Amino acid sequence: MDFDFRLKVFYVAANTLNFTKAASELFISQPAVSKNIQEIENSIGTPLFERLGNRLALTPAGKILYKHAQVILEQYNQATYEINEITGKQNGNLFLGISTTISQYVIPKMLVEFNLHFPQNEIKVTQANSKRVEQLLIKNEIHLGITEGLPDNRSLKFTPYIKDEIVLVTRNTNPLCKEERFVLNDIYKLALVFREPGSGTRDIIDCKLKEAGISLQHLHTEIILSSSESIKRYLKYSNTAAFLSIHAIQEELKNGDLKIIELEDFSIERYFYITHLVGGLAGLPLKFMNFIQQHKGKIYS
Repeated sequence: MDFDFRLKVFYVAANTLNFTKAASELFISQPAVSKNIQEIENSIGTPLFERLGNRLALTPAGKILYKHAQVILEQYNQATYEINEITGKQNGNLFLGISTTISQYVIPKMLVEFNLHFPQNEIKVTQANSKRVEQLLIKNEIHLGITEGLPDNRSLKFTPYIKDEIVLVTRNTNPLCKEERFVLNDIYKLALVFREPGSGTRDIIDCKLKEAGISLQHLHTEIILSSSESIKRYLKYSNTAAFLSIHAIQEELKNGDLKIIELEDFSIERYFYITHLVGGLAGLPLKFMNFIQQHKGKIYS
């Protein structure tokens, strides 16, 4: 049905009060946002938005629809799930989109545990960076995402899952490891390895460095790689440094292959998020979300 997408477009546009930003969050064009809003307005016979000077605002009718939109979307999702169950379309399938760091280092044991408890279900995991996972959710190609980026897409709900720390690391034979004191401005002297734009890890690193007054364009970026595994392999053969999730380097720290460079007065902490469309979850996706929240203490046990 087109109805739920039009309502989703309205909900995001009402949240942002900016059609261009809504289009970006929904991964559609700005004219497509305007078209969907206009179709709802034509259907109900009254405008939902009005222009107050340079600012977009909700009309009284828009405020009423916005108040009910999240409940409507949630009930629609539940109804769709129940219909799929009785028509056999659900079939115990669970489609997940998991961002790269989480897919490689955090969630594998949870998937094993879930399959042991619920062996009749079939799970398909798509590994992608956080922005791609968000796009798959918007397009209804997956039921649930687990992401590591900034929770700023208003068409999605982000539930904190587990805490993460991003640390600066290098190989243990790097002469840099002998330095006793390292301040943030010293990173201008380093050859750095970064994840690709769109990676949740990259987004949070860029954000925190900017907040600390670091000029990103003046950093020496030696190479950009698309996974933490690739970065760790590159670090092994060079005196470069990289910001990586603490979850991604547990084995290397234990074996002494990598060493954390402690930065004075600077740290990067974040959450990994369970992510889904605004409107709630039902059935198997909800069961999976509850399970991994209840059993997250077993990730490294």
